Amino acid sequence: MKRLILILFLMPLMAFAKGDDFPRLVIITIDGLRWQEVFSGAEESLLSNTKEVRNVEQTRRLYWRHTPVDRRMALMPFVWNTVAKQGMLIGNRNLGSVMQVANKTNISFPGYSEMMTGIVDEDIKGNDPIPNPHLNVLEVANQDLRYKGSVVMYGSWKSTRYAIHNEEAHIPASVSYEKNIAKTQTPVLKMVDRMMEGMPHYWGSEHFDAFTYAYAIETLKADHPKVMWISFGDCDEWAHARKYDFYLDAANATDAFISDIYNACESDKFYKGKTTYLITCDHGRGDGDQWASHGSSTKGSEATWLMLLGKGIEPKGETLNNGPFFTKQVAATIARILDLDFTPEGGAQLLPIAP
Repeated sequence: MKRLILILFLMPLMAFAKGDDFPRLVIITIDGLRWQEVFSGAEESLLSNTKEVRNVEQTRRLYWRHTPVDRRMALMPFVWNTVAKQGMLIGNRNLGSVMQVANKTNISFPGYSEMMTGIVDEDIKGNDPIPNPHLNVLEVANQDLRYKGSVVMYGSWKSTRYAIHNEEAHIPASVSYEKNIAKTQTPVLKMVDRMMEGMPHYWGSEHFDAFTYAYAIETLKADHPKVMWISFGDCDEWAHARKYDFYLDAANATDAFISDIYNACESDKFYKGKTTYLITCDHGRGDGDQWASHGSSTKGSEATWLMLLGKGIEPKGETLNNGPFFTKQVAATIARILDLDFTPEGGAQLLPIAP
């Protein structure tokens, strides 16, 4: 009888330690991917620019279709076959759905800072890899007993890790040309580390997204973290280089990476039916010929977007005539998904976008 009582007493504690019923969250950011391509696919005037597209005929065959619905499906099939049917999307300005950054810079680091801290610091104006001094929602998650030691981050660009000030927050992170940070060192992770060593540093502070994808999906399988932020960057780099075909290829590849990550998680009992997927960007880009640029002087580059899929998300598809929503509300949305008590510095709690 005493043994039975002890087992009954320990069962809730064992369940708490294992965290079987606690929410899981995969955050995926795609640096600088415009809402125009997400919701309407490739833009014809840009496809026809021989200075920015190596092989117009081939690129049109891949991504040009006669309607925006067909074009976006060709570009990002997972988003439109799965997210749009099982989740929700915000930011199609053609339908009156508006989301944007609240900061005035319209560049990456202030966007990521706003996203994770829930505030806008007007002193954060550049992209330098300087630790963010503000409390962020992933730091709060890592202090919670349900998620402590189970929050990790992989990013292509060096500065992303500093948006969550991870050295003080004790959040393991691997960015740029750093090796993986998985607890379980699998042969695949060791091989990717070795491949990374042999890669030219084409962008200096940023590696190709294929490495971020490989590290992230293998760490999800090996370590089963409850919260992971995956930050992709190829779209932004190819846009700055004014290579529209590479930019489209990067968006298409990222869609496939997200599909693989989603399917890997939903095939794993640790994640299946318990995981929410939040996908968004840090800033937009200009219209037309200004598509490659962003910043305070580039009109339209404040425009962002958000997708949600998985546990707790209603299948609303594209949302209509709503907003404006702001990137700074993402922190509150993460807190809601993880059931965290998160108050941004300054004490102003924002409404989550969903659920």
